[in-house]
Amino acid sequence: MTQLSATEAAATNVTALSQRVGRWLLAAILVALVAFSSLATEGFLTWDNLRAVLINTTTTGIVAVAITPLTLSGNLFTMAAGQTTMLASMILVATAGAGHSAVLGAVLALVVLIVIGTLQALAIAQGLNPIITTLAAGTIIYGAVTWLTGGRVLAAPDSIDWISTTSLFGLPLPVYVFLAFTGLMWFLCDATVVGRQITLLGANPDSARLSGVSPRALVVSAFVLMSVGMTIAGILSASELGQVSPDNLSTLTIDAVATILIGGTAIQGGEGSPLRSAVGALILVILQNVMLLHGLSTGARIFGEGLLVVLVITVLHVGRQVFRQ
Repeated sequence: MTQLSATEAAATNVTALSQRVGRWLLAAILVALVAFSSLATEGFLTWDNLRAVLINTTTTGIVAVAITPLTLSGNLFTMAAGQTTMLASMILVATAGAGHSAVLGAVLALVVLIVIGTLQALAIAQGLNPIITTLAAGTIIYGAVTWLTGGRVLAAPDSIDWISTTSLFGLPLPVYVFLAFTGLMWFLCDATVVGRQITLLGANPDSARLSGVSPRALVVSAFVLMSVGMTIAGILSASELGQVSPDNLSTLTIDAVATILIGGTAIQGGEGSPLRSAVGALILVILQNVMLLHGLSTGARIFGEGLLVVLVITVLHVGRQVFRQ
């Protein structure tokens, strides 16, 4: 225990300055984007528009936050976020639509996603490439769901409508779920032994192994946390959209990866946090909202998102290098 604590402390000291700089720069980017959007975009600061921004942040934000522990562990990210979240929606809707309890559908979706996630984690722990493994998993999930449903659109039953229609202080329930899940993941990653070990594994795998940390157990833990988040996102998505099909959430994987990169989580692992991923999701959705309000085409919006990722990563990288000197 003493050796592990000393190693963790050493890794924390190495990245502490970079973490602080990253947090302040990310906050400055968010403030600058909001200020610019307010001045350049009519109607941006209206309550209805800001409410829409928060609502549109929920699904991408929850998935990005859920993927963050996997990235912190040094295993990049999943390429099956959209398909996995869609599968959770499909299981919930199919179960509830067959006359069973929506709670049963949610639990079944969680169990299935954890099993699928654990299988991927075990494969990656054996040395398989995370991108190839998760890409294959996403293809299998999409193919299986399309085959079993015939590609049909399934209408969500009325029993889950309340999830998206319940409001408090003018904001729907999914926004509060997003905030609560972000807070929980932030706590797990920053304040628990497992969370610190996941970060240590990404920062210094050799030190983690010498400290007695089990890489396999930590990768499985990261995938379990990710599966929980994607189950939640799938439930919220089914309620909000009122339907589900195999082609739902087709851009979610790319949006989630972009969000993690915007949040400044190091792609090689060992640095970042779920909170920063949540802020990254908010930045991405604000940009999408502004471009939509200006009537830009789909191609222009995709170009803008890519440019934002490059700019934010560059600013964070340059800022860390300057403060380290």
